[in-house]
Amino acid sequence: MFKKIKERRFHLLVLAFLTGLFIGINVSFLSSATEPAHKYLDYFHRVYQLILTEYVDEASPKDMFYGAIRGMINSLNDPFSRFLDEKSFEELKEMTTGKFQGVGIEITIQDGQVVVVTPIDDSPAMKAGILSGDVITTIDGKAVKGMKLEKIVKLIRGLPKSTVKLQVKREGFDEPMNFELERAPVKITSVDYDIIKDMNIGYLKIKNFGSETTRDVTRALKFFNAKGIKKIVIDVRNNPGGLLNSSIEISELLLERGKTIVSTRGKEGSGRVQMFKSQSEPIYRGGLIMLVNNGSASASEILSGAIRDNGRGKLLGVKTFGKGSVQKSFNLDDDIGVAITVAKYYTPSGELIHKKGIKPDYEVPLEKLSESEMKNLKIIRDRKILEHFVRKETDYTEETKASFRGALVKNGVTLSDKTANYILKDWIYRFRKKPLYDLEFDLQLNEAIKHISSGK
Repeated sequence: MFKKIKERRFHLLVLAFLTGLFIGINVSFLSSATEPAHKYLDYFHRVYQLILTEYVDEASPKDMFYGAIRGMINSLNDPFSRFLDEKSFEELKEMTTGKFQGVGIEITIQDGQVVVVTPIDDSPAMKAGILSGDVITTIDGKAVKGMKLEKIVKLIRGLPKSTVKLQVKREGFDEPMNFELERAPVKITSVDYDIIKDMNIGYLKIKNFGSETTRDVTRALKFFNAKGIKKIVIDVRNNPGGLLNSSIEISELLLERGKTIVSTRGKEGSGRVQMFKSQSEPIYRGGLIMLVNNGSASASEILSGAIRDNGRGKLLGVKTFGKGSVQKSFNLDDDIGVAITVAKYYTPSGELIHKKGIKPDYEVPLEKLSESEMKNLKIIRDRKILEHFVRKETDYTEETKASFRGALVKNGVTLSDKTANYILKDWIYRFRKKPLYDLEFDLQLNEAIKHISSGK
């Protein structure tokens, strides 16, 4: 199987990642010039010469041409197409290796707003409480509405141990929320897995689709086979996507040979249509159910669509993000390039999910807090009650839970026991490694276990 994958890898270096910060290598830069374009190129050349000869100050040819390239790409009004200057190109390489400097959030532009797709596990953003769906309004006091995605990313990233202030709007909260985050090296581990205690059900968490994800998922599935695990839960909640070929390879590990995984269609009339089918036998044939949410995007949606449309398993959670476009990058030289949206992808049933998302078979939304509890959570945040209560050595025990509820009462805060326990547990695990899964509060995982256990 891996030999076949390698043989076609050149054709699959197209990317499906949320922010457009992804890399595939193609050394040819294709252009087509029609007759009208010559006139506009002549305008461009004349303006360039006028600036060089007439502009009062010294002008940098590099800055002018880089600006022109950005202008051409910005005119597409596509947040996923972008110019990759030297810095952006280097950041792109960091992303594909799973390491970069920042606060650990995936963002996109939706209806002119900067929306958090997902915070990355164990990142500064996740530890601070940034959530999927948060709308970033300012960065270090600068309003971001109308800014290009590339500029926003540069504002958020920076040197390790430096800080960045984000103001966000969150559904259910009348007032904006402010976060001060310390930048740090962010390492994305793409896969975690284990057997759910006392249930003989495997749990596989795929956090993103990177260059090593296929290898790690293969290892996980072989582990489940060796342990005799006949049913698994695959969790792609808050998975923003990654490499298209990674999602195809992982689909092959689960689907029968010949099954359609995804199709891509390029510019209308171009004839660039590709159908990707499984080229090998699956290595895991047991039952499965997939967990999805509004942070499941791009490559996550490709895998979800392939599983659902082929009847291989069910989806549970809430509707996915809805990114159905494919980016491909073209090198202009060794250090710069452009990432261009070259196609849209369709699920095996022919569905285009771009801006629509995939609706799960079993819709299980997360529990919503009451208006009064939301107001009390703001009090907890403003008064830093959790910061004063929790220390690094604090354990999540019955005694600690009771003591915390007492602290809330002293501060005049009323929360249900469940909500109080949840925020306490969440805060305690900001100081230590979180358990892989949480059966106490994860309603969607519990529902998935019920469905797969009953065979429905």
